Amino acid sequence: MRHSIKLYILTAVICIIALAIVQFFLIYNTYQLLDSRFNYVEKGRIGEAYNLAIANDKLFPGGQPLLDSIIVPQYPYLEQLYNTNRHSFDTASQHLVNRIIRELVKHENTDSMLKAIKANDGIKDSLLFALCIHRLDIKFKDSQYVNVYNRFKKYPLIPANRQKEIGLFICGNLQQLNENSAASSLVANSPMPYSYSLSFSFYADPYNRRTLVLQQMKYTILPGLLTLLAVITLFAITLFKWIRQKHLSDMKSDFINNITHEFNTPITAIIVANKNIQNEKTLDNKQSVTALSEIINRQAERLKLLVEKVINIAATEKLALKITTTDLNELISGILAVYSLNTMKQAIRFDFHNSGSPLMIEADTFHFTTLLQNILDNAVKYNDQPEKIITITTSREKESIILTIQDNGIGMNTATLRHIFEKFYRHQPNLSRPTKGLGLGLYYVKQCVDAHGWTIKVSSEPGAGSTFVITIPSKI
Repeated sequence: MRHSIKLYILTAVICIIALAIVQFFLIYNTYQLLDSRFNYVEKGRIGEAYNLAIANDKLFPGGQPLLDSIIVPQYPYLEQLYNTNRHSFDTASQHLVNRIIRELVKHENTDSMLKAIKANDGIKDSLLFALCIHRLDIKFKDSQYVNVYNRFKKYPLIPANRQKEIGLFICGNLQQLNENSAASSLVANSPMPYSYSLSFSFYADPYNRRTLVLQQMKYTILPGLLTLLAVITLFAITLFKWIRQKHLSDMKSDFINNITHEFNTPITAIIVANKNIQNEKTLDNKQSVTALSEIINRQAERLKLLVEKVINIAATEKLALKITTTDLNELISGILAVYSLNTMKQAIRFDFHNSGSPLMIEADTFHFTTLLQNILDNAVKYNDQPEKIITITTSREKESIILTIQDNGIGMNTATLRHIFEKFYRHQPNLSRPTKGLGLGLYYVKQCVDAHGWTIKVSSEPGAGSTFVITIPSKI
């Protein structure tokens, strides 16, 4: 059975992990898809404003004069190299691009341009931006455009940190660059000789793009997470109930074994005593008959008590109370007097410290008597001391009456304390003698306390005895 539970737990955990992995990849792939398709609503307005800001210009206001001042003087030199030595032309082209990057980075004013666009168009979102060059071509006197840079190639003489997949990174704070985040993509060229063609893009995205994408996914994420949580919760509840039922089943089996033994002992004693009485020699001995008759009577009373306890298993689910008003101190004194008579042969000392004044409570005296007797029985049963000392104290605290029963028995550990009020549960202590019981005593105590609307707390440590504290609301 233990192996089947472990196998069940292992299988369930593997299935939950597999489900979590599937959910993760589903959410991740959905995020990737939505992120690639994300379209910032203000991007169109920003793109139009950007195009107006650089009308008859390139990259940013003042960018064309800057590019012209760098590229135009290089036409004759580059044309000569192109016609005579292509390798040298490639090297010179990369040096030219490096110089263009340095000058553009040094003189760019894209941030101030974007602030002006936001102010003019009333855009209040915090934006990330970037400016990139995709391609640069040069036209000589009698030739087609000659490529100097394009984003699909890697150039060893151009700094690697400037070469992005999308192109040459000029400026900005937007790191995730893709076509979806481009606010404007332009190509500026001229059919005239000794001119250049420039392809570039301006990117703009809200700083909280990831949050916005996740918000779009809320109807995907929430059901997935709730489903996973529901599966884990159902698994935990099922496992808890399964273990609890197994524990209850084990206790019931133990109960059946105990009750069988409990019934067999007095029945066997009665049968043996009855056979002895039927013996003619025994019948002639009056003292023997009396002794055997007392054995039969005592064992019959024990059987009666056992039957009553078994019947009470169902009856204690919900106790029917007959409430009367009584003095707690007098009630306890009467119970202790009877209990002392029944245990005269045992070394038991009762220390009763009452409040000194009447403590009137509303209680069913029959059930309260049984409740206290069950606690006293446990205090005596689970005790290896030469003298068993049971201290009972009553007191008043504010609007409550406190009943404390303390013993010097073997005590209980934390694991035992968690189960002592469960039906059929029996503590298996390391005592010098075997203990008998049905596992119903403290269960009945808890049922009785709950039926009265009281509370009970137990504190105990192995070897240090146990303390039961019952709090009774005072209505008088």
